[in-house]
This record gives sequence, structure tokens and C-alpha cells, in this order.
Amino acid sequence: MTPAFSYSIAVFFIILIAGCAVNLLVQHYIFQLLGIAFFFTYIIINSAVYVENTFDVTFIELFYRSLPSLFGISACLISMTLGFWIFPSIRNKIRD
Repeated sequence: MTPAFSYSIAVFFIILIAGCAVNLLVQHYIFQLLGIAFFFTYIIINSAVYVENTFDVTFIELFYRSLPSLFGISACLISMTLGFWIFPSIRNKIRD
């Protein structure tokens, strides 16, 4: 397992736990969409800077550099799905 992959798994679990905490809010999807937009923008800017500063760039290098952000996007999407599917009943139990 490469260090980029193990780091990406750690990013995934941290974002998933934070996303589940955000799911307790009624308008959780706003914060999760902001997270997805942030990770996407970070991938674009990071890749552009890397391509500009590196002479010979391969796809695998760009992929490994963007892997943590891709895992963060997937964690945001999974926590958003859980927020629409499971967390409404949990929010109702907390309110009552």
C-alpha cells in the first residue's frame, strides 16, 4: 500500500466522521456541497501548479496527488446520502 493511499483512507474517515456530525444539522447538504466544491477546486489548482512546475508529468503522478481529495469528495457524498436517508429520524429523536 502506497503512502498516498493510506493517507487518502485516513482523509476519507476523517471527512466521513465530520460529515456525520454535520448531518445533525437540518441544512447539512450546504456544508457538504461546500466540501465537495473545495476538494474539486483544490484538485484543479494543485494539478495546474504541479503541471506548470514539473517538466515531465505522468498521469499516475497526478492521480496520486489528487487521490486524497477524491477520497474526501467520496466521503462528502456518502455522508450526504446518509444525511438524507438515515439522519432525519435521528434528528427527530433528538428534537423530541
